[in-house]
Amino acid sequence: MNSEFDPYDSLVPIFIDMEIPRRLEQVATGVFVEIEQQPFLLTAAHVTDTSANGELLAPTSEGLSPIEGYVSFVDLPPGMSRANDVIDVAYYRLSLRFADQLCHHFIPMPANRREIVQTALELGVCSASGYPITKAKKNGSVRSSEVFSFRGVAASEEMYKKLSLSPTMNIVIRFHKDRAVRPEDGKRFPTPSLRGISGGAIFAWPHGAELSSDWSLPRLVGLVHSYREREGLVIGTTLLPILTAISLGQMKGFGGVR
Repeated sequence: MNSEFDPYDSLVPIFIDMEIPRRLEQVATGVFVEIEQQPFLLTAAHVTDTSANGELLAPTSEGLSPIEGYVSFVDLPPGMSRANDVIDVAYYRLSLRFADQLCHHFIPMPANRREIVQTALELGVCSASGYPITKAKKNGSVRSSEVFSFRGVAASEEMYKKLSLSPTMNIVIRFHKDRAVRPEDGKRFPTPSLRGISGGAIFAWPHGAELSSDWSLPRLVGLVHSYREREGLVIGTTLLPILTAISLGQMKGFGGVR
């Protein structure tokens, strides 16, 4: 294990370049990973859906560049809309050229920093990490942003039943924005809106390190797809569905992407 690896280096802000109305803005987050020596950008399916309205971009050595590669997502059952999708995951099998350009700013997360959980009920404290839209800044033609993590306690089995979610496929974290405290001193502090962390990472902290600031400890266990502010719930998906989708993409040769 490389204890010097910073998992924040694998989180990528995603932008959209829209024609109508004409605008360029930060919209979401992706997780840059390497799976079987191939480069992927994982995100939420409702994020890739927005490509119908404009081109999705990420920061590379060439500036903000169109994300290049084979894109796929977990299909919806007939008659279901994305708004009711409880899985909501997608991925890009990146072209090697684009992945190389992405490495100018980011580092793909290695396999030893990921964990496939059998059930989210075994999780304790988790962090939902990504690029909040309110952290995006523009200075002339230069754009910048900032990663932020929202830490909370994984929900109980009763909550999964209440939400009609599966702890095998889903992860639910209790996080009330207005009750946020600093882990190091327990004092309250204001947090940014969670808008923009869709497609970002869910990291699980090991038991006994719930309040730690040592980012060599947590493991990637899922992806964020929504936040229910009134209920104080971050909802995401475990890695199992997306790894299954990637296996199917492998069977299709990822559309011939190299």
